[in-house]
Amino acid sequence: MIEAKYFRDYRHNYMILQCGQEAAVRSYQYKILTSDKIREILRCSVRHINGTTYYYYDISSRTTLQNLYQSTKMSYGQVRDLLWQIRGICDRLAGFFMEESALVLLPEHIYYDLSTKRYIGLYYPDYQMAGTQAYEPLMNFLIEHIDAKDRQLAENMYRICEMAGEPHFLLEDALQILEEGTEERMEERSEEGMEGGPEDGSEELRRIRKAAPGPTDAFDFMEEMERPGTLPSSAGLQQEGKTTPKRGLFYPVFAGLSVLGIAGAAVVYGMYDLAWEEETALYGIMAVLAVCLLFGLWGTFRTNRKGRTAGKGTGTKDDAAGEMEESFEYGGSSYDGSCQKPEESPVEIGSVISKDMNFEVMSSEIASTRVRKTSPASNVSFHEQEMDHYSNTVFFDGSREAENKLYAMDRRNKRHIELRQFPCTVGKMAGCVDHVLADNSVSRIHARFDRQGDRVLLTDMNSTNGTYKNGLRMSPQETVEIEPGDEIRFGNLNYCYR
Repeated sequence: MIEAKYFRDYRHNYMILQCGQEAAVRSYQYKILTSDKIREILRCSVRHINGTTYYYYDISSRTTLQNLYQSTKMSYGQVRDLLWQIRGICDRLAGFFMEESALVLLPEHIYYDLSTKRYIGLYYPDYQMAGTQAYEPLMNFLIEHIDAKDRQLAENMYRICEMAGEPHFLLEDALQILEEGTEERMEERSEEGMEGGPEDGSEELRRIRKAAPGPTDAFDFMEEMERPGTLPSSAGLQQEGKTTPKRGLFYPVFAGLSVLGIAGAAVVYGMYDLAWEEETALYGIMAVLAVCLLFGLWGTFRTNRKGRTAGKGTGTKDDAAGEMEESFEYGGSSYDGSCQKPEESPVEIGSVISKDMNFEVMSSEIASTRVRKTSPASNVSFHEQEMDHYSNTVFFDGSREAENKLYAMDRRNKRHIELRQFPCTVGKMAGCVDHVLADNSVSRIHARFDRQGDRVLLTDMNSTNGTYKNGLRMSPQETVEIEPGDEIRFGNLNYCYR
């Protein structure tokens, strides 16, 4: 077990480990470790305090493997990528004649750089773990955090864990199992792609192309559809003595694709840090898509208007009579399409119908009103029925919904944070946190909320600009308890916990 302390200076977060052997300071490993020649491990510096030597590892803007997958599951590709990168770190250490046994493979000390998307190892000369003891904690963590729905991944990981218990286990054995599983997955996908398809793909493709209209025919079809009172002969829409206009789908589909394009551009702008030239190009694309959206909406409105005009101009008397005869039942009463008043109406429905009322409630009121009008003696029973319906109030515990919530205190920040599930992470990197805080002062994974019984705990996740409780800055990886009324600050964003 490694006893680590954390410290923060003006711009960096450090993990502090004590050097157990003074002779290690003069060793070859120490010189390579502090020279920053191996970029795959944490940068380290040495400080002497009161006669004791300490290793200071720079962990700024990095999160641990344990925190990264605490609330999410790892996929097949993520497990494979992790093990391959660990293998690369070991090879890099071997190139500098560094002992692999000093590489800490604990989930809480395997760091992940969110900007480069690379894993960074912790090299601690006093650790010295080899064989099954080195890989056992990591494999147990993977077993607990893999996606259980992926049956093949679960089977391969159980095979790897069994092999990790053997004395001569190598990481290459685990990678070989994962690579074999990758090949099997590719073969299964290719077989699934072949199943269900036509035996003669070329012949089927020629048949589909022959049946489908070409681009010119499609545009001619649209132009012919927009003409009022006319229909293309291939549409099969001409009926006996009547022509029904059909509305095209070109403009609505065109507008929908434009909306999807604008949404995709907005997602790209929010997820990635773009250069000035890239932002300018993205703005231009969004402007073009906005023009396309306006064109699609204009075409849809124009097509619908012409269709209504054509329908009115070509309709016959029989069609009008048929439309007048169409009726619907609403609350037990029959109404026709011409909004004419029915011959016998027991109650004025228009004065009591409300859009916010439930259909069943409205039906019961109409039925009871009819009974009351026909039978005066039923007034008491109607009143009792109404009281039974409106007086039974279900108790709603609003305190449960109101607790565990951070209320924004800034004018420019109006988004509150509801802590409905634990653990809960906040930061600006969408896809890696539960609540996205779109502010440049917030780190990608800034802080985490946990719950122990009735206590709510807040942990700083090596944030760059820090996490504050009641104005006091928390140390990296520090965990504190928060209570109602505490002021919490993430970078420049202020919240009040209530």
